[in-house]
Amino acid sequence: MSTTEPPTSKIEEPRRSWRPRLRSRGVVITAVVAALVVIGGVTAALLLPDHDRDRFGPGFDRAGWSGQGPWEGGRHGGWGPHDRDDFDEDDFEGRGPGGRPFGLADEPVVTGTVASVAGGSIVVNVDGAGQRTIRTDSDTRVRGSSNSGLGDLQVGERVVVGVEGTGDAATAESIWVPQASVSGTVTAVSGETATVTSVDGLPVTVNTTALTQKPVVGDVVVLTGTADAGTIRADGIRVLPKAS
Repeated sequence: MSTTEPPTSKIEEPRRSWRPRLRSRGVVITAVVAALVVIGGVTAALLLPDHDRDRFGPGFDRAGWSGQGPWEGGRHGGWGPHDRDDFDEDDFEGRGPGGRPFGLADEPVVTGTVASVAGGSIVVNVDGAGQRTIRTDSDTRVRGSSNSGLGDLQVGERVVVGVEGTGDAATAESIWVPQASVSGTVTAVSGETATVTSVDGLPVTVNTTALTQKPVVGDVVVLTGTADAGTIRADGIRVLPKAS
């Protein structure tokens, strides 16, 4: 009986080609290098100063930002995007002195009522404090309600003053007279004074001297004007229809 002996010679396994492995490594290295180039370019764009936006390529726009604030000339420029001729007070209706009203940019502000305006200065009865005298000059801008200059400001009128400088050098850069309004029912009329019970149930005294159309008792009205020593000096009126 014959038997078959297993082969005694060792069968070598086929060797894997080294070329695909080198090719794969080359692809990975290329991708890493490309990523580093992109990251380096972005970092340089963020860190290097930019004095010419065209260097970033055509079509680059930072929403029209020129590196300057809203002022366009003068001490801090003009009135920026809300130019005096285009000013719409309705845009700021209901905005109290705590916000940043028209033209005040980021300078410190003083809020209160006018004590006097004369001799190149304005004296303000500051809310919660005493009086403060602030210099005025030819660059001081006045806006709000029917005011267009320092001479239009009246004693007792509420103002928000944007101030540049400190101490005796503090100068009024802008003076804004916020618009006041009341909506409600006229409950009393005496001469040029009307009492309006607001929608909150609070009585508000309104000076109607400047109004051509005078409110009468029972009217439901919206009166607008300026706050003046605890009253509203109305310069606008709208009579609303009564519910039937």
